[in-house]
Amino acid sequence: MINLSNETDYKLIFKTKNLYNFFFILTIALFIGVFLKISILSIQEKNNEITEGTKKISSIFLPTIFDTNGHRLAYSDFNFSIKVNVNEKFKKYLKRDASNKQIKETLFLGNPNTKFEKILTRKYPFKNILSNTLGQVDIDHKGISLFEKNLNQTNEDLILGIDIDIQKKVYEVLSKEIKFLEPDYSLSIIVDLSKEEILSNVFIDNREEKFDDSLMPIKDLLFEFGSVFKPFTIYSALKNKKIDLNEFFDVDQPVYIGSKLIDDYPRNSNSPLQVKDVLKNSSNRGAILIRRKLDCQNEYKNDFSYLGLLENVSVGFDLISKEPELNNFRGSYCDNFPYGYGMAISPIQLINAYGKIVTGRDQFKASFEKKSISQLNEFNNVSTSLNKLLFYANETSEELYENFLVAGKTGTADIGDKTSQNVAYISYFPYNDPKYLSLTFMSNPKNKYGPYMTAGNTVKPVFFNILKEIYVNLDLSILDIKGTDI
Repeated sequence: MINLSNETDYKLIFKTKNLYNFFFILTIALFIGVFLKISILSIQEKNNEITEGTKKISSIFLPTIFDTNGHRLAYSDFNFSIKVNVNEKFKKYLKRDASNKQIKETLFLGNPNTKFEKILTRKYPFKNILSNTLGQVDIDHKGISLFEKNLNQTNEDLILGIDIDIQKKVYEVLSKEIKFLEPDYSLSIIVDLSKEEILSNVFIDNREEKFDDSLMPIKDLLFEFGSVFKPFTIYSALKNKKIDLNEFFDVDQPVYIGSKLIDDYPRNSNSPLQVKDVLKNSSNRGAILIRRKLDCQNEYKNDFSYLGLLENVSVGFDLISKEPELNNFRGSYCDNFPYGYGMAISPIQLINAYGKIVTGRDQFKASFEKKSISQLNEFNNVSTSLNKLLFYANETSEELYENFLVAGKTGTADIGDKTSQNVAYISYFPYNDPKYLSLTFMSNPKNKYGPYMTAGNTVKPVFFNILKEIYVNLDLSILDIKGTDI
């Protein structure tokens, strides 16, 4: 028995209370520790579930495609489909990408057989104006063509040089123009020469049987472009020092390729033409006579190869153009190339070839990739002379011709049985320090702005209507320099 009057017993009671307190505190601490451990494990488990869910969703999401200014051109997101259970095995989709309004209207009807299904889809905010550019995904949300297919390998967002604001304006103008001109299809491409970026790539197909969406016309269509090839002949002759700009060529004398007499328009000029007027008059005979000053294989065709006209080229992101098609038309390669026959190439090859001859940059290569470069033109005697020639040859009453010093060349090529034409106009500006290049093309237009079915009466005025709308988006100053010193 404890004696409360005994000091030793008091100390024993005190120690006993401390021991109870110790065990009590220890029990509480253990309880709290176990509780916290369970809570932490629970939180970690939830976080793991969220992380795994995020990884799972991310793994089925394709990366986003942006334009040069950060606008989304293609991205993955969820939407709701509205379906009706017809029976246990069969369901019918009423709407695969239902809007909020359609969902509310369906809920209001109160049909118990109507269900909603959340599905992953690929969104294209500018689908109509970017046809045949971005590519496609399949039902499993995997890219199967063009840029979309490239995302399967990179798994990173793509940033294109495309400027969607410029693309919209070009599309709107071209849409209006084709209502009158009625081509089978049309193409407009704008290139920033210093950055070597494709700013706009508009393709509009008017045919009932549309061009395959998995293909890109800028690289997958081949054309004989006609007279836009004539500057390549003059480029080669100047490069190999085979002509003088002041010499004359008698185009009133008959010129034959084999037994075929080559026509010229206009006929009977009654005076020989200098090089600048061979381009201005778009003389087939003059172009052939200039080419005949060159060795066909060792000079002329070597220069065509250097310009990238004899092999396929890249448009960026591992997308390659089709191989050119060479046809020994009328028995002579070299006498048909000067005025654009016997060789079918893709639009990107034509653009790159012009990019090289007008900027003087040997490695010029236009691409859909957004680049950080900004290169200066590397002028030489050949590029300087050509730019002056093409500004002179492009002379027009259009005000923007002088405001922005637009140089360029038209081309008209017969298709098949000569009942229809391909018409092309390649232009760049300003001619004295080129910043931008454009290709405007139409296949088989039914109407025209002038008396003859030529590029000058179709795609050339179309380009100037486009330029009126987009020049405010470009880095340009209105100039007032008339004429050249050629």
